[in-house]
Amino acid sequence: MSEKFNTRPSLLLRASNQDDHKAFDEFVGYYRGFIEMVLVKMNVNLNDRKDLEQDLLLKLWKDLAKFDISHERSNFRGWLSRVIKNVVLQFLNKSKRSSTALDELSLLSDNSSDNELKKMIDAEWKAHIIKLAVEKVRTHFDGNAFKIFTMTMDGRSTEDIAHELNLKENSVYVLRARVKSRFQHEIRNLRSLLEFEQ
Repeated sequence: MSEKFNTRPSLLLRASNQDDHKAFDEFVGYYRGFIEMVLVKMNVNLNDRKDLEQDLLLKLWKDLAKFDISHERSNFRGWLSRVIKNVVLQFLNKSKRSSTALDELSLLSDNSSDNELKKMIDAEWKAHIIKLAVEKVRTHFDGNAFKIFTMTMDGRSTEDIAHELNLKENSVYVLRARVKSRFQHEIRNLRSLLEFEQ
């Protein structure tokens, strides 16, 4: 991934061009894990998950160009939540398992669940962005710096971290600040690349 995210068009915009296979492959690289997380949260069973993931990616490849990024109220995750819901429902109906499977998939049971599904997708998206940013940060820091960052994310105190790593508290503050700055930078870059929210 390029570090110059903010000079590139949104990945969403590039991936919506069906002739840009490289952009769609990049889109899949970022979104496949997210889609899997959402299907797990929806209680889709393991046997169906991979088939559904493929169905969803195919549907996104076909329909991404239909997402109106020029509309002032465009919200990709809202659109994506509807696509996911529709693909899961179609899959269940096609496989003739809808009556029992729908009972297990509470987020699909009625129209009032659309808002609940959107909230879940938004929460999972935030978790996904954080996970991607942590992976990027890990490539820039080694040794104590990254350990301090993860220990901080686990809620450990500066004093506790310094004691465990045999460091001065001031060193913990300095290293944590460096990693935190890079982490925030990666979050901004990922959001610039992957989100299109007006």
